[in-house]
Amino acid sequence: MIKITIPKEDRNPLINLFMVDPKKRNHFLEAIKDPASVPHTDDFIRQLQKVTKANYQEADEMISALFTIYGLFDISHETVDSIVSIFMNAFKEFDDKKIKQASPEQFDLFQEFIKKMLSLHDSLGVRAKAYRLTPEHQRLFIRSEIYSDIRSVFRPDNPDIKPSAAIIVHSLKITFREAGKKQEIYIGLDSEDLQELNKTVGRAITKHDTLKKMITDCGIQCLSLEEDN
Repeated sequence: MIKITIPKEDRNPLINLFMVDPKKRNHFLEAIKDPASVPHTDDFIRQLQKVTKANYQEADEMISALFTIYGLFDISHETVDSIVSIFMNAFKEFDDKKIKQASPEQFDLFQEFIKKMLSLHDSLGVRAKAYRLTPEHQRLFIRSEIYSDIRSVFRPDNPDIKPSAAIIVHSLKITFREAGKKQEIYIGLDSEDLQELNKTVGRAITKHDTLKKMITDCGIQCLSLEEDN
């Protein structure tokens, strides 16, 4: 039997999930059972928020931890019972007061929750697999904004009189994730750049819609690899 070490960043989220009322955890599993009800990662987060009252970041971290567990199951070639047993052994070794003081019943209920979660292949499972693919990109797009402003051109010999001309400038702000950290870059644009960017994005959207239709026509669920907000 293999032995695993749960990543540090997943430990507190898993402990938080462990402390959630078992009935609420089961309500969450029921809510995400149908793939149509959770087409995006955000939907998993919102459903978990709804039953646990956690804030967005806490729910996001718990979902990421569940994706990690499913990903481990997917690549391990172990049975569900085996991987759940391996996970629980690692979980019980956490150096945390809540874990050390937990009752056998709490562990049994959490083990059952993890086992049920690993059976949701068409909803959480496919999303976890897609989630595992995203780190293969060096940088992951999060959002973009364009700021536009007017910059005056003053005469060099007399800045006290009104500007003799003005230019319109645009700044494209791109927020992205690299090596687990959010970063930003600003790119200057003029009118021609905006037109070129618009054409490029429009063409990409058309290609995306064509490929998506091809996939769905084959009866395959088409996922989006969106990042967090």
